[in-house]
Amino acid sequence: MIIYLLGNSELQKALYVKSFVSSTKCEYRKMFSDEENKLTELRNASQSLGLFSLKKVYDLVNFDEWPKKEREDFFSLDFDMDGLIVFVRTEKMSKEVKKLLSDVQIVELEKPKDWEEEKWIEFIVVTGEKLGIPCPKEIAEEIFKLTGPDEYALISELQKLYTYSDGQFNKITPSELEGLIYKRSVSRVDELGFSITEKLYETAYELVDELLREYDPVLVVSSLGKHFIDLLQIIAIAEKKPKFTWPEIAEISKKTSIQLPKVARYLGFKFKGQTHEPQNHVLIYTLKVLNNAIKSIFYIDRAIKSGGDAKILICKFIDDFSSQFGSSPENTSLKQTFPRGG
Repeated sequence: MIIYLLGNSELQKALYVKSFVSSTKCEYRKMFSDEENKLTELRNASQSLGLFSLKKVYDLVNFDEWPKKEREDFFSLDFDMDGLIVFVRTEKMSKEVKKLLSDVQIVELEKPKDWEEEKWIEFIVVTGEKLGIPCPKEIAEEIFKLTGPDEYALISELQKLYTYSDGQFNKITPSELEGLIYKRSVSRVDELGFSITEKLYETAYELVDELLREYDPVLVVSSLGKHFIDLLQIIAIAEKKPKFTWPEIAEISKKTSIQLPKVARYLGFKFKGQTHEPQNHVLIYTLKVLNNAIKSIFYIDRAIKSGGDAKILICKFIDDFSSQFGSSPENTSLKQTFPRGG
């Protein structure tokens, strides 16, 4: 028998096969597209399972990556043998499969659309049950809002929270939840960019010191440049208004291919229980300002590669940027705390 696992949810396909194998006494063989002689092995299995195999399962994990000729040869094989199961993980139903509908089993496993928040929340809860992790809906909501529509990331975060809380999700405080999950999508390097555009300049100067001790200066500057380029993309397409709904944020994320949590932060969306106060960047910055900032960062990158002092150059950039927009109420005495020149 052939079981076609259709759709774009790779996680659900993996869980489906795992569940089948764990509930069936069989020999399991995972097969990849780059293996040599895979067709020969499958052809032999279709004719005989061998002396010691009562049931055998083949799992073709990336069938769409098979060369066209090999896929055509596969469709010519006959797997109508008792005890032989072949799982074919593929995204779409090919013409060849449609011709064989009476001889195969079809299972459709699709991810929700990026903006279908309720369906993603249900996905987290249902998948958690399959993994033996009963997840309250409110926890699923926070995981999705902080992680975005990435099925593997969502379940990884769920498992992390389950381990952290010893299975007692109700004991996780909102600040712990934000700290545990949010940093997955916005790294410490990313925080440098946000600390500048959110006018938290004191934090920015501190981060420059920390990051340059841990990372190559070119990497730090590259991340800073990406922050402003991402913001430029958002400013270019987002409506200039004080508040955005979650579906609007999801749509902008889809159009720009920027992670959902980052788009949410750029647009000033505050999650329930979040202690950080995000700022709506579209009300603060213009395309001209961002273009100038990107040009300055490009100059810094070239200067560092030519032997320039990264700390002096980045701090000078923060100085120049802050002079245009001023400081938030949280920032005081920057000049005294961080004298220019390093």
